[in-house]
Amino acid sequence: MEHALRLHRHPGGTLPGQAKYLHQRTGGSISSLSHLIRAAAISAIIDGSERISRRLLDSVPVDHSTQSDNPAPSTDEDDGIGDAA
Repeated sequence: MEHALRLHRHPGGTLPGQAKYLHQRTGGSISSLSHLIRAAAISAIIDGSERISRRLLDSVPVDHSTQSDNPAPSTDEDDGIGDAA
């Protein structure tokens, strides 16, 4: 999925590094994962950051059934996705 992103400032390899977080966040649903990544990419384009960060992923809601079953993990730790300059 990450290779299909056309974000100018998104460092490659950051999404696979977040596999555990993404799996927990989406309940393992490929459909939910696809919607999460797509929505985050659209937000990154709109806000001009052109990268997907953990903070951005946390701000994107997932579908209702996944959100109910797997509430978003705490945002206490930011793994730095896309935070590099």
